[in-house]
Amino acid sequence: MEEFFKLIPDKLAEVIISRLAFDKINELRIRNARPVVIGYDGVYYYLGKTGLMKDAAAAFVSSDNEAERIVMRACERSLYTVTDTLRRGYVSVSGGIRIGVCGNVVVGSGGTLALKNFSSVNIRLPHQVKGCAAGVYARLASAGLCNVLLISPPGAGKTTVLRDLCRLISDRGANVLLCDERYEIASCRDGVATLDVGACTDVMSGMDKREVFEIAIASMRPDVIVTDELFGRDIDALSKAVHCGVYVIATVHARDVADFKAKAEYAEIISNNIFSQYVEIADSPTRSVRVIGATA
Repeated sequence: MEEFFKLIPDKLAEVIISRLAFDKINELRIRNARPVVIGYDGVYYYLGKTGLMKDAAAAFVSSDNEAERIVMRACERSLYTVTDTLRRGYVSVSGGIRIGVCGNVVVGSGGTLALKNFSSVNIRLPHQVKGCAAGVYARLASAGLCNVLLISPPGAGKTTVLRDLCRLISDRGANVLLCDERYEIASCRDGVATLDVGACTDVMSGMDKREVFEIAIASMRPDVIVTDELFGRDIDALSKAVHCGVYVIATVHARDVADFKAKAEYAEIISNNIFSQYVEIADSPTRSVRVIGATA
């Protein structure tokens, strides 16, 4: 992926190109003056001249200001263009790449004003795996459209499954409104999705999902709204959409269904039976995906 290699130092790019399978790279974590860490096929390793390694002593060590260099490359040396997303701790890059950013937070009376003195970055790479949600779609399609919640820990692949599920539903003719808040599901560039999210999908990028839900219902008449990373603050907007007759497919961070149901911030969702189907995505080494009825 050209966009990825533009972000990182040449010595890292050379090792990745010559020794690793790009489609197995999940993340590249770069911390100033610390060993470089790579997420590869669901496992974290250090990255060195010979490729993957467990010994930090032999790994590449980032420069004292490498995080800033990567952020500046990502925004093409114009921090002003990414001020809003930086306040929320990330920068989005073409191709669905999302860079998590840490540093010093500047706080004002209205909350976080800026992020500066960048100390580390986490470059997360999307992978379009067409067909990975086929089994889930077949199970869901047998009962017709419904509200679905995908549950998994971070990094287990729920966004990849969500993207493919969106594509499958859309290609069967349902009008889908995709809320791509962080530009990593469809990764639109100049108004065109660079990742396949389906023929009948409308994409709203870079907007808070609560606003998207309101706008979508009023103006786009979707059959389904697809959105990633549901949090407690989104519950009211979610409930309104469902009560207006729109189906919602979303994701949430949790180890499994039991862990999700134990989280107090989602009590309203559970008590009101908002979702009729859960999709539980297990992390490595099992890599399993299973559909569970909400009443199970």
